[in-house]
Amino acid sequence: MRQQTAKNCKVSLLTVVVLAIPLPAVASEYLPLRFEEDWGASCNKIAPKCWRIGETATLTFGADARVRAQSYRPVDFGIGSAMGSAGGDGYTLFRGLAHGDLRVGKHAQMFVQFGAYDEAGRRGGPVSSDQSNLDLQQGFLAWNGDMFSLRVGRQEMTLGTSRLIAVREGPNIRLAFDGVRASWRQGSHRIDGFAFRPVLNRPGAFDDNANKSQALYGLYATLVPESMAPLKIDLYWLGYERDQGQFAAAQGRENRHSFGTRLFGSAKGWDWNMEAVFQTGHVGDQTIRAWTVASDTGFTFANLPWSPRLGLKADIASGDKNPGDRQLGTINALYPNPTYFSEAALLAPGNIMDVQPVLTIKPAHSLTFVLGWDFLWKHYKEDAVYTPPAPLVAIPETIGTGRYIGDQIRLEGSYRVHPQWEIRAAAVHFSAGEALRQAGGRSVDFLMTSLAFRW
Repeated sequence: MRQQTAKNCKVSLLTVVVLAIPLPAVASEYLPLRFEEDWGASCNKIAPKCWRIGETATLTFGADARVRAQSYRPVDFGIGSAMGSAGGDGYTLFRGLAHGDLRVGKHAQMFVQFGAYDEAGRRGGPVSSDQSNLDLQQGFLAWNGDMFSLRVGRQEMTLGTSRLIAVREGPNIRLAFDGVRASWRQGSHRIDGFAFRPVLNRPGAFDDNANKSQALYGLYATLVPESMAPLKIDLYWLGYERDQGQFAAAQGRENRHSFGTRLFGSAKGWDWNMEAVFQTGHVGDQTIRAWTVASDTGFTFANLPWSPRLGLKADIASGDKNPGDRQLGTINALYPNPTYFSEAALLAPGNIMDVQPVLTIKPAHSLTFVLGWDFLWKHYKEDAVYTPPAPLVAIPETIGTGRYIGDQIRLEGSYRVHPQWEIRAAAVHFSAGEALRQAGGRSVDFLMTSLAFRW
């Protein structure tokens, strides 16, 4: 009976999202984090999306829906599982979200968002980020002052370019946290402090709760000094704890601190984004000494047809050279964007080096294509190749295999058919190198299409 009720709740939420499709909205107001949108200025013009309650309050409704179909051939590089050895896997993911945003006066906010998620066709059944009946995706109280803001409750968060903290947009269920976040801003400067536990997704209705085996806390500052324009700077410290860390060379309770900086900006056609992180702490009885350096630099030929951008991404995420020295060198990317290397999300940023030339073109204002060719190596051959889910999972068979992981060619496209509709597609071919082939791995082909709607 409970399963049937939960299923009906999920269908009802998806129905609400579908019924919202013909309702008008202003495209420029949509933001990746829906609670940052403010429709108050045009509230009287866009009912039933936004309702004015008295003289000082507004109530805004919104919805998101996505259908994503994808296939892998083979799964997990064909290593270590009967399913992977047997061939590929193709499945479809369904996501429905609906929210309400109450603003009282200039500063008070209450935001509530419900989500329902489904999966069809995955061999072996859904994984934890695939499927859930109706549940609370976000729900918090906030005070948004002119310089200071405070947000308490369940909320999504992304920092910088999502290398360490991301909302997990690729998988079906987006990542949310339970906790508190305080922010101070003055002009373009901003400092955030937060203490969170990630939400543990469960398949039933209204059964998600905080994952007490993990904790995330820290400070994140974005500085835009006029004397250094157009250069912008991020400085941050992130504390991370989990009851059981698992790496090729260490396991046990993990207590890790990440100290990082990011330099980014754009000028005269150039854009740059460079980030460096050093990590220390302990996993079990081993001391952590890990690091990562990443860069994404490009030039856009704005005067040429289709405004082509030529870019180069280069990354090193440290690995462990000597498993017996009681010092762990493998980086932990915490809660990263799993599609950082490509939409296929085949590899996690640990014990890895890569160089990726990238070409981006825009044949039309709402149409974008990205072509990249990524070459990947182990940082140290003594360590493993790591894959998602977050933060990373070692492929045991790759410990001690060769350094060259392989190369992947990706073609990705996005087309905003209408301000509220977006079509995305991706094709990836991964040619396995010696690090995977010596472990019994094979080359992988990946295809993905998705249709997303926002209101």
